[in-house]
Amino acid sequence: MRIALSGYYGFDNAGDEALLSAITSTIKKLEPAADFVVFSGHPRKTSSLHGIRAVYYLHPGQILRELFRADLLISGGGSIFQDITSARSLPYYISVVALAKFLGKPVIFYAQGVGPINRSLSKFLMRLVGNRVDLITLRDHDSAVYLERLGVSRPPMIITSDPVFSLQPEPGVREEMDKLLQEMGLRGQVLVGVAVRQWLALEGYQESLARVLDELAERGCRILFIPMAYPEDIPAARKVMNLMKNDAWLLERPLGAREHLALIAHLDIMIGMRLHALIFAASQGVPFAGISYDPKVDAFLKLFEMKPLPLAYEDMKAEIERVLEDNEWRERIRQRAGEMREKSVENARLALSLLR
Repeated sequence: MRIALSGYYGFDNAGDEALLSAITSTIKKLEPAADFVVFSGHPRKTSSLHGIRAVYYLHPGQILRELFRADLLISGGGSIFQDITSARSLPYYISVVALAKFLGKPVIFYAQGVGPINRSLSKFLMRLVGNRVDLITLRDHDSAVYLERLGVSRPPMIITSDPVFSLQPEPGVREEMDKLLQEMGLRGQVLVGVAVRQWLALEGYQESLARVLDELAERGCRILFIPMAYPEDIPAARKVMNLMKNDAWLLERPLGAREHLALIAHLDIMIGMRLHALIFAASQGVPFAGISYDPKVDAFLKLFEMKPLPLAYEDMKAEIERVLEDNEWRERIRQRAGEMREKSVENARLALSLLR
């Protein structure tokens, strides 16, 4: 049973690497005979990190050969069907899907978060090819509504949850991250995690965030900046740190998906822009607050009956303090994350159903 995977893999983005690990490991548990090939931006790195075969995502001959051999194409998960970060992204991913369908292969959009899609060509391609896939699973209700508005209505469409909820760190990885925090002098402290990224449309929030973090530091909290895309997020973290008066720590090394999960499990709160920083926190029962730069962050927060952090200092401070002081919030997160974990496994079951 050969399964090809197309997504934003091999680019050192912790969220997308966690998706790949979650998708393959969950399917393997249900179908041990599954054999994977990943279309990756860095095949050697992907093979080393995940222990599965990978080919270069822009090599037409290799992509064609692997799709010809495959029994199923999994497109996603993540947010690959949008045209905000790049005009080329959606046409590329949708072309892989179109090629698979031309070769007669079943295709699933796997736990996708869709949009925003602004360009006319992107909308046309999404409608044209999206209506020809065999099954669509989505990580939130907003994505389902968005697809319907685009005119994608033929395939069965099922709302599940992000695959990363099925991922858990092993005991050895937990011990490794515990040791890392001890070496940094952060073990046993009230620990605030911060995961920011560069986003021009949100410039200006840094001053408010720095003031709030300073106040938390003055109350005895330790502030740890965690780059979810390494080293891409380092400049954004340093920008906030440079505005702070008190000490903060920056994790200056790349981590694997399970390492991120184990590290984030030690936090008392995660303040994140990166979607998977929030998902990692939720999956480990850690309270979180989201700074929204994209509708996918709003959609995720909505699943937990939350709104994005206000960007004005006083309002941001009040909301972060509320999350920190709500003793029942952590248990509510654990309960909701347990529900999401069950739904995340459903993605794998539905994908495998296309092969039976």
